[in-house]
Amino acid sequence: MGTPGLLGEYLTEFDDRISSELNLDPLGLQAIWSSYGQAIFQNRISSISNDVRNYTLNLFNHRLTKALVEDESVVLGRGLNRQSYSGKKDSQAFKQACLIHLENLFTFAVAAAEAEGREAVEATGVLGIGIARREWAAQKRSVKLIFSHQAKSHLLSRQASLGVSGRYKTPLVQMEFFNSAYDYSRPASTPVWKRADEQLFSSTPLAALMKLAHAYMKALLSEADPEPTRTFDKVPPRLLSAFVAAFRTPQAVGGYSREFWLAVTGLDQGSRGALYQVLEDESSSPRDVLLQTEQVFRAAIKRKPLADDEKAKLRYVLKLEPFLAELDLLLQLMLSANAQTLDDVATRWSALGRTERTLNERATIVDDTPGLMKQAVGTPAERLQTLLRIAHEPNTKEQARKLLDYHSKIMRVRGQSPWLRLVAGGKLKVDVRRRDATDADTRPVGAWVHHYYIPQFRQLLSGLRGSA
Repeated sequence: MGTPGLLGEYLTEFDDRISSELNLDPLGLQAIWSSYGQAIFQNRISSISNDVRNYTLNLFNHRLTKALVEDESVVLGRGLNRQSYSGKKDSQAFKQACLIHLENLFTFAVAAAEAEGREAVEATGVLGIGIARREWAAQKRSVKLIFSHQAKSHLLSRQASLGVSGRYKTPLVQMEFFNSAYDYSRPASTPVWKRADEQLFSSTPLAALMKLAHAYMKALLSEADPEPTRTFDKVPPRLLSAFVAAFRTPQAVGGYSREFWLAVTGLDQGSRGALYQVLEDESSSPRDVLLQTEQVFRAAIKRKPLADDEKAKLRYVLKLEPFLAELDLLLQLMLSANAQTLDDVATRWSALGRTERTLNERATIVDDTPGLMKQAVGTPAERLQTLLRIAHEPNTKEQARKLLDYHSKIMRVRGQSPWLRLVAGGKLKVDVRRRDATDADTRPVGAWVHHYYIPQFRQLLSGLRGSA
């Protein structure tokens, strides 16, 4: 798996300030490759949104919150008529408090079921389960669940961004369930909610859970306390059992939600649909060997029928990645030894089967691929254009020098120090842990290093298949 991203709003425009590339991506390449990956996946898949159970849990929590907002019989108690909510169920603060409370309720339901051995449940992948286990071990059924949008109610640090509702927000926004302010009543949202009600919330295990959770929340919200609180032992056991039953494993969730999610995400359509078919074939292969990312893309582009514009998205990745991978390798060479010169780097580059023309040739392929550059905008486009200019420097030594300058600028934008620098005598000083040396067999010319969300797509599909 490549660099994981922690993006609050994932890659509509890349932002170094909220990305884990700060510590793992010295050339800022994640901004580039992820923009081409998201042109295919349309934010349905990301490094932090790739689990069908969490996808479905988030949609359930939003559907219940929507019901609470719209149900006139749900009346806020005296305490909730003050402060942030001011009695307004349609406020963003109220909706966020509902989402966080439901997330925590589910997580503690799993922790309790696991600890007490009452019901089989797969805890791996449940966000916050480690913290919930510790709190459960210390407090058991006296654990408190607070209704509030503020940090005091959070199980996770920065839960509004890094919990289920934060990580899976952008996919649901892209699918029109709501906008960034959690407005459920937009005309564009009506068809998708209608489909969800028909396919998920009327006949699956979510139907029974919805009734129990609605009754629980209605009672909680009517209390006079400005921060209604429940200790775990006061939560109805039937509600806890229904939560566990509905979300027991990703595969169990995939078993009843597969057709719905394929329909609303379109993951089986277009360029992503071609990748989907390749991964489905891979899963049924008796060889039990995962294809490399490059192999997945090469197989996908041969799928028929595939519209020209969708095929182009796959072609762009096939043309782009060998160039990005060679840039990555050149920096890795500079990071793999201390006190070497740029001439030393050029010699080692040659020993790996590269020439002074390698980067130039890869850059020319990118330049000459119609439409490729137009797909990138903003930060990804700026970085890619700069790297293409570097690749057209006349020799490896100058390419390395310019790449070093580029790296320094990337790090300065992040408010960090560069990982390496030229010092007296033309020596490279590496200020981080040195990288392992590689060889031509491990990194043949053009070998890929970025994944373009294929591992995450596999993860989602493994749940959607509904098998153990």
